[in-house]
Amino acid sequence: MRSVACAIIVTSGVAGLIGSALAADMTAAEIKAFLSGKTTYLEATTASASGQAGQGAIYWAEDGTALYKTPTGAMFHGKWEIKGNTNCAEWKERPNTGCVRYDKTGDVITVIDVASGQARAKILKTAPGNAEKLAP
Repeated sequence: MRSVACAIIVTSGVAGLIGSALAADMTAAEIKAFLSGKTTYLEATTASASGQAGQGAIYWAEDGTALYKTPTGAMFHGKWEIKGNTNCAEWKERPNTGCVRYDKTGDVITVIDVASGQARAKILKTAPGNAEKLAP
């Protein structure tokens, strides 16, 4: 009987550990705190707004404007807003890219296209302000 009780306790503990390691979508408040007034550095996929894989940087200004230095070095200019638990950016250079959700697993944050479910990018790091001094 004691071994059964130990097995239940161990199983419950393992299930709790596994559950905490599973991915979770960031909430609207978490996304806003994570992005607003910061530069995000990312490893983009071909499903990204630029359509090019590689490293880029996006400055998400607190006023809702955004500047994206794409993996090719081209600059995108746009606006962003939180809708539900998603970030919706509208880029002048590539309109209608849709909204993304942010999937957090441990310290890894993956940017996922809401419509297609494809990963657009992984966030490598963030920095306060317009760290790259991106300009329109």
